Amino acid sequence: MNYASLFETCLGVGVVQAGDGGVCHLHLPARDDSYQREFRAVPQSELTQRAAEMLKRYFKGERLTFNDIPVDLSVVTPFRRRILELIRSIPFGEVWTYGQVAGLAGAPGAARAVGGAMASNPLPVIIPCHRVVAGDGRLTGYTAPGGIACKEYLLRLEDVEFKGQRIFLKNDSYKQINLA
Repeated sequence: MNYASLFETCLGVGVVQAGDGGVCHLHLPARDDSYQREFRAVPQSELTQRAAEMLKRYFKGERLTFNDIPVDLSVVTPFRRRILELIRSIPFGEVWTYGQVAGLAGAPGAARAVGGAMASNPLPVIIPCHRVVAGDGRLTGYTAPGGIACKEYLLRLEDVEFKGQRIFLKNDSYKQINLA
């Protein structure tokens, strides 16, 4: 069975979808609500309602993790699933590089493949691919609505600061990563 819940934010309305295996798709908030009409008649579930409420709080700036939300990644390949599961473990307000994710996945040198996995991420924010940046700290490759501007917005929402077009670590609460 398919379920969906809408959630309102300052950016517009988003939609979280779930099946029996967990949350399976997230449409980030957008001002254009034309795609959302199809979800208004879809029944909600306890899971989609809980996820939608958490997403509303997240977009208000509340420090949240979505690790207790069950997700269904059955539509992605095993390699991409491994990448997305790693990315899901990146803490709020912390950034990793594509190369770091590739290394942690046991595939050093596969930074481009990490980017491909992130481009197929059906659950942005819940699987926080916005927390992955280029090796030099630049924001690259965000395919969600709003593109790089959305990625920057989400990182700023998490108190990540920027120096020009690159991120920098402003205090000791951030994990120190090598961005050289």
